[in-house]
Amino acid sequence: MRKIVAIAAAVGMSTAVLAGCGSSDGSSANTKGETGEATTASEQSEAGFPVTVQHAAGETTIESEPETIVVLNMAGLDTVHALGVGDKVVGTVTKSIPSWLQDDYADVTDVGSFFEPDEEAIAKLHPDLVIIGNRSAQSYEAFKDRYPTIDASVKWDEPDYAQQVMDSIMLIGQATGATEAAAQASQDVADAVAKYTGAAEGKGTAMLAMVSGGEVSMHGPKSRWSPIWDIFGFEPIQDDAKADEGHKGQKISFETLKELNPDWLFVVDRDAAVGEVEPGTTAEVVLDNDLVNATTAAKEDHSVYIDPERWYIVMTGAKNFIAELDEIGDALGM
Repeated sequence: MRKIVAIAAAVGMSTAVLAGCGSSDGSSANTKGETGEATTASEQSEAGFPVTVQHAAGETTIESEPETIVVLNMAGLDTVHALGVGDKVVGTVTKSIPSWLQDDYADVTDVGSFFEPDEEAIAKLHPDLVIIGNRSAQSYEAFKDRYPTIDASVKWDEPDYAQQVMDSIMLIGQATGATEAAAQASQDVADAVAKYTGAAEGKGTAMLAMVSGGEVSMHGPKSRWSPIWDIFGFEPIQDDAKADEGHKGQKISFETLKELNPDWLFVVDRDAAVGEVEPGTTAEVVLDNDLVNATTAAKEDHSVYIDPERWYIVMTGAKNFIAELDEIGDALGM
């Protein structure tokens, strides 16, 4: 309960901080909106510009409300869309746009990949704001002196993963002028966290298995899958956290999976997430064998194949994070 109260209080505090941001005299230069009409000084003050924001890579000052945005992480795109400013996105990593957002961003310019953004394509777009995140965080130094750039990364190996998600939402809201929408979106996340906190306590151990290229890797609480344990309250399959908590996890055999014998087995098909599925290597085919089927999870019908786009590609984000929690909640019959 203390955790839930703390999260709710943090959301309120963040909202108050954002409301007080902006220029010291409450004024700023006018900018033009979608209609071409200049916005008033009071409207600019409400949006909070100019504003200096703190983010994962440092501090960035944004002089006026961005009208052109380049987004280099899908969690950021999910949040921008949720905050109602997706129409300002002019460039993103189009090959990684999740299925539920593809129609909305079908016409934006492709700007390369997360790890190798197309700097020439981005320069032609003259972005007022560049949003980077976990996979693209290394680009900050290259962009920070050319465009207002914020790093909205959420670090799963640090405490308070859910609070980091809410902080990221508030950051993007502040940077885009959508502070009111961000406050509501953050509260929605806090409400979802409160709903599901402790829902799996007493339901046994859980393991996250990622299948890629016919091989299986195990991931623990200090990973992008951390809500399974730190929100829902499943027990880790190994108390001594032998699972590699990094990006690739610890490769394990089917025999090891049987020996660990999780009560719940959550599965992510990485190949499906990145569009590289080959016949006979899908997660369901790979894990359909006598050793895996002998586990408690399989016998109790507690093998849950979670959405690979949401959990592997997008991860956090204002709407996606709640959808991830709902997916686990559905598996628990909530």
